[in-house]
Amino acid sequence: MSGIQGDGLVTGNQAKPDLRRAALDHRAGLSPGERAAQSTAIADAVWAQVLATSAQVVAAYIPFASEPGSTALLDRLSGRATVVVPFAGADGDLDWVAWTGADDLVPARPGSRLLRPIGPTLGARFIADADLLLVPALLVARDGARLGRGGGSYDRALPRAGRAAAIAALLFDGELVEQLPVDDWDVPVSAVVTAGGGWTDLSR
Repeated sequence: MSGIQGDGLVTGNQAKPDLRRAALDHRAGLSPGERAAQSTAIADAVWAQVLATSAQVVAAYIPFASEPGSTALLDRLSGRATVVVPFAGADGDLDWVAWTGADDLVPARPGSRLLRPIGPTLGARFIADADLLLVPALLVARDGARLGRGGGSYDRALPRAGRAAAIAALLFDGELVEQLPVDDWDVPVSAVVTAGGGWTDLSR
């Protein structure tokens, strides 16, 4: 049987689609208040890390649906560093745009529910300039294996990151698990940020 236990352990012999469904069910079970409270704690942990490391360029993301994070976090970070956010092009690869505030958001493509800043694009290779990358994930394993939504955009983009850059996934509590199935194209993260655990470096 597939599922995610309350202690963050993956159960059963699960394929990625089963794990995605279980993770999304877990998030759907969180109340809006729980999601907001955890996102605030996650934001505080990210902010502390940025202050500690003096990151100059942060590649982050605009949260979609039940993803942890907030535009308030992006605003906060932009007072300290250059913040860029991605949008997927027609080929699924990620381009980057400077974050200039929620009032400047437009649909990433006509008819899309995903948003992007209205400013000029910086190109797919701009990610190499980032000191810190904050990435979405549904689950992350303790060895850094990351499970996303399955589109593959981040697996294309993350190999362009600088070798010294920290790559951190933002997770709700219970989404750091013992192990995950891994494909050849999967790119691991170096840290996770949760409400309960704060910033946690991983072995990868």
